[in-house]
Amino acid sequence: MKFKIKKILAYMPLLFTGCMIPQITMAQQVLTLEHCRQMALERNNNIKAAMEDINAARAQKAQQDVGGRPSVDGSITGFYFGKPLNTIIPEYGLSSGLGITQPIYTGGKVRLGKEIAANGVEIRQEQKVLVTTEVLFTTERAYWLVVSAMERIKLALQTKKQLAALYTDLNNHFTAGTTYKNDVLQAQVQQNANELDISRAEDNLTMAKLYLAQVTGLTDSTDFTVADFLDAPINTVIDNSPMQQAPSNRSEIKILQTSVSTAELQQKMLAADLKPGVSLALNGITAFGKSGINPTNKDNFMASYYSMLSINIPVFDWGRKRKKIQEQQFKVSSQRYQLKEREEQVTLEVQQAFLQLGQSVKRIGLSDLSLSQAEENLKLSNDRFKAGTIVGKDVLEALTIWQQAKSNLLEAKVQYKIDAAAYQKATGSIER
Repeated sequence: MKFKIKKILAYMPLLFTGCMIPQITMAQQVLTLEHCRQMALERNNNIKAAMEDINAARAQKAQQDVGGRPSVDGSITGFYFGKPLNTIIPEYGLSSGLGITQPIYTGGKVRLGKEIAANGVEIRQEQKVLVTTEVLFTTERAYWLVVSAMERIKLALQTKKQLAALYTDLNNHFTAGTTYKNDVLQAQVQQNANELDISRAEDNLTMAKLYLAQVTGLTDSTDFTVADFLDAPINTVIDNSPMQQAPSNRSEIKILQTSVSTAELQQKMLAADLKPGVSLALNGITAFGKSGINPTNKDNFMASYYSMLSINIPVFDWGRKRKKIQEQQFKVSSQRYQLKEREEQVTLEVQQAFLQLGQSVKRIGLSDLSLSQAEENLKLSNDRFKAGTIVGKDVLEALTIWQQAKSNLLEAKVQYKIDAAAYQKATGSIER
């Protein structure tokens, strides 16, 4: 007997460890909204692509920044001539050269090219902000959809308990002969519908988690839960101060403004083609070969240099360059109109988002009031049913009204969270 007890005690640590394994395995990662936002900023592929576009624009700017500086080119040429050319020039040899070219005057093209490249970097940076704004809004929306799905499962499970208790009461009354069987059957129908609601809510939760995982880069993992819930009070105070600065905060407006500036610089670049261009070149050459390669002393080696000043003056091209300038002027004017139109659209979008957010606040207030009334109605119905003044059908109807009121309040709170994020996006403040 002592041996068996000792043997059991020896296996106790293993048994304890085995019991703990399921608890460790079942532990889920708890995500906050800020954590999800941070993961999306670090892992989202669209943001990474936008960053690479910025790097490409910076590389292009670096090319333009060295414009106007002297360029150095070297060359090496080997040659061999057969008869009869080798009788009048060296038969074979090797020639090398080094040339330095310095633009002196380009009509402002160098400076304009640098400014255009700088605008390109600015546009790419604002496009990244635009992408980031969209990613953050999508992340918040996905997060609150997960919260909504979890809350609906809780509501369905709570309704399941209430229906089970009501079914027990109805069945007891039916057994005692104080109610009709159709009341019991109706309760069973409600229970079946509730089981379907639970199944749908669980499927919706799985899809919502997959959506959030894709946005935040969690590699399609659903082994997590979220920290927020909708039972807590929601701060529905709306700050309307960002509305005044919305057009200047929106990346689309900044991109269009920079695009107009770039188009104007391109117009000046085309105008520079009408101006003369001046450049200076200095070249040195050496040659090695058969005797006679140096015409002065018939030596096998020769070295020399020369310089050239080049002035290019546009004279006549049938007005082609001026027509290009005129074409660019029309393009600049078109982009200005597009900018004005977009500014007006942004103003309307902000106003619409503000009004929608206000509607969400009102909806929460009315839904909360309806839930309070539905709870009171359900309580009174239960009391009257116990007193025998109403039948089970009336209680089922009161329970259905309560469930719908609770569902409406949950939906109103989730929609408020999404509308609040949409308002921040419209005012250009969601990424700040």
